[in-house]
Amino acid sequence: MRRYSKELSALVFILSLTPFLTASPRLSLSTHTVGTVNLPSGANGGEFVQATNLGDGVLALTPTSSAPWLSATVGPRGSCTSSGGNCYLISIALNTAALSPGMYVGSILLTDPNAVDSPQDIIITVNNATVPGGPVAFYVAPSGSSLSSDILPIFTVGTGVTGTISTQSGGNWLQFMKGGLSPYLIQVSACAGQAPGVYLGQVVISGSSVPTDNKTIGIRLTVTAAPIIELTNIRPVRLTSYEAGPAQFADSMFSNAGQNTLTITGASGSTPFLSASITGPNGLQITADPAGLIPGIYTGSITISSNAANNSLVSVPVQLVVAPVGQPVINSLGIVNGANGAPGALSPGGIGSIYGNQLAPTGTRSITTTTPLPRTLGSTQVLVNSVPAPLLYVAPGQINFQVPYSLQPGQLATVQVVSNGKAGNVRSLDIHAVVPSLLSLSPFIPGTYGVVVNSLDRSLTLPGGTTVPGFTSHPARPGDTITIYAIGLGQMSPSATEGEAALPSTASTVAGVTAVFGGGFFGASTSAVPSFTGLTPTAVGLYEVNVRIPDGTMLGDAVPVHVNVNGILSNTVYLAISSSGQ
Repeated sequence: MRRYSKELSALVFILSLTPFLTASPRLSLSTHTVGTVNLPSGANGGEFVQATNLGDGVLALTPTSSAPWLSATVGPRGSCTSSGGNCYLISIALNTAALSPGMYVGSILLTDPNAVDSPQDIIITVNNATVPGGPVAFYVAPSGSSLSSDILPIFTVGTGVTGTISTQSGGNWLQFMKGGLSPYLIQVSACAGQAPGVYLGQVVISGSSVPTDNKTIGIRLTVTAAPIIELTNIRPVRLTSYEAGPAQFADSMFSNAGQNTLTITGASGSTPFLSASITGPNGLQITADPAGLIPGIYTGSITISSNAANNSLVSVPVQLVVAPVGQPVINSLGIVNGANGAPGALSPGGIGSIYGNQLAPTGTRSITTTTPLPRTLGSTQVLVNSVPAPLLYVAPGQINFQVPYSLQPGQLATVQVVSNGKAGNVRSLDIHAVVPSLLSLSPFIPGTYGVVVNSLDRSLTLPGGTTVPGFTSHPARPGDTITIYAIGLGQMSPSATEGEAALPSTASTVAGVTAVFGGGFFGASTSAVPSFTGLTPTAVGLYEVNVRIPDGTMLGDAVPVHVNVNGILSNTVYLAISSSGQ
């Protein structure tokens, strides 16, 4: 076992960033997404979601809608049949009759300040007009490209539907056909030799047993060699802040479904609280500023300027949730693995990150540099089952903490942030015996390269020419002994204590560990049992896996490696391996 260097300890720290509360109700939803709900133009609709209390007591839920066409009512306890009567039916009203035909996305925020896992969102998507009544615009590249066709699903209500197509010019570029997930599809495909330009056609739907299905759909096809902008996600960008709090940011990406180079030249918000800036050839940074807003849900959109042929038709919907000032709020799915940011279970001794708002006073950025780790950092605590946990880092939007070793696998723990004496909402946390998670260098270099060190010279095992400030780096060789750094390997023998730095003289080990190199799409795998797996001396919650790279392991600049801990697999990271080590 080798002593952990101070320099690497600092790097890894940056990267890693009592009983269940039975007296509290705990909110669980049957689903967080509804739709796409297909409604005829001029019609209203309704949907239902079940809210279950997995704890004790009763839920007192308050619904808040993000859109005027959307509302919700919470039924009494027992209003749905599941969970032995400890269930509440959420009736969602879709008041879409007065809306223009199109796709609409809104949300319902369910809140109970006394419940674990509150608040939670339900995202609702509505297609208002099962069969579009107005012209439909398509943009495709000329024939011969993989981007020369496009499809629109058509949702009909009745039976006996037939569709008749016609085009005014350009050949047979229009089709009406049976669908898969939707009953029917309209497809456009640029024909061979069809010149760039605008072409008109129509689809006449008739014979349906429901009269609102029967209508003529105008089709406008633009064949263009210009870029065609496409959103990577049609759902709203959702940001949270608090009254008079700091602005919040999110990235939005576009892809080019056409030809030539897509260039975004500007962006603007539809409301005063929204703005955006260009971050790259296909990206924007969206800013939502709660200044002057009272608590509530606010909606708007970002429009862009670009050289895309369909630029005027594309925008990014945004929702901003403004919370009351003063109370810490842990986001839904806001407790994640400190190694890779994945939500889900943590292990005893594991390092977790909490994301939310008002987790610490504005301007706070406190990093723990000594051990034992404090249970209060600045004016902030993290209560795990009502007991303060060790803290590594505290800021208004993020906290890194260590899970107590005393928690039992299979237990459902609770997590709550207390800042300046004010207690926030409570989230649940599943505890598993091990959640093996390998650290990566992704904040510093492209690709998911692991924090993997060659024991010969303490170099990072990266491709030749790769630079990480303060470190040397070069590929490893088969036969070299490397150290793979990880978190979440659970309790050891002899036992460790949370918040305490591991001592060099304490040979606490984790049993049942195997390191696996290659495999899958990367060819045959090799594996080896580490010579040591345990806590890294002078560090808290950080494990090292010391293992010899087997002879015959594949070579390359990105060789995958993961660890298996008694049948539980870690995430995969990469290292460089060459025959010469250069």
